[in-house]
Amino acid sequence: MRRTPLVRVVLLVLCLVLVTSCGSAADLASGHGSTAPRLTEDGGVVVSSADLEPAAAPDSDAVPVVVYVEPLCPHCKAFDDQHGAFLQERLQSGRITLEYRLVSFLDNGRTQRSSARAVNAALCVAAEGGPAAYAAFVHALLENQPSDGVLTDDALLGLADSVKTPAGDCVVGEDHAALVSSLSKQALGRITATPTVIVGGRQLEGVPSAGELLAALSVGTDVV
Repeated sequence: MRRTPLVRVVLLVLCLVLVTSCGSAADLASGHGSTAPRLTEDGGVVVSSADLEPAAAPDSDAVPVVVYVEPLCPHCKAFDDQHGAFLQERLQSGRITLEYRLVSFLDNGRTQRSSARAVNAALCVAAEGGPAAYAAFVHALLENQPSDGVLTDDALLGLADSVKTPAGDCVVGEDHAALVSSLSKQALGRITATPTVIVGGRQLEGVPSAGELLAALSVGTDVV
């Protein structure tokens, strides 16, 4: 199974309306006031076991896992289908933190801007519901990835409701459209395909198998 090549990504991203302002993703997000999603410097949202269970003590030994995700990317869906439950179990047990960085590369004349609108919706959920809701929404996006590449506003609102985070005006009004463009543009300098997986600061080669992902998570932890 081939992943999205960089050439295709570059061509598709030219269709985006890119913002001209500079600054980190966190700086750009802060411009939206009280409804701004709290992003990392690289444009992701980190979820930890403490986000899932507020009473849980943070684990200082948790391995940071980063996954770049394009909502319409079939390989991202395949990655989530294969590894999602495993990563969730590790997250709940405090053995990893999980950071999804959403980007929009695959919109074309048929998708009705579904990729960009999906990333915007995820940012709306992050702003309203926090990290745990955001991670659940990303999973829901991939689990319900449309075969025709089209996500309606009603579908996005339904997914937001499924993670108990109403975000109607933000989704329909595309409140974070400029941020979506900025995150996607910045990602071109960091990745060549989606999904891109980074474990403990080390980018894995291609889409990891179950064994490769387990091995990467076990490096330096002495725990398998």
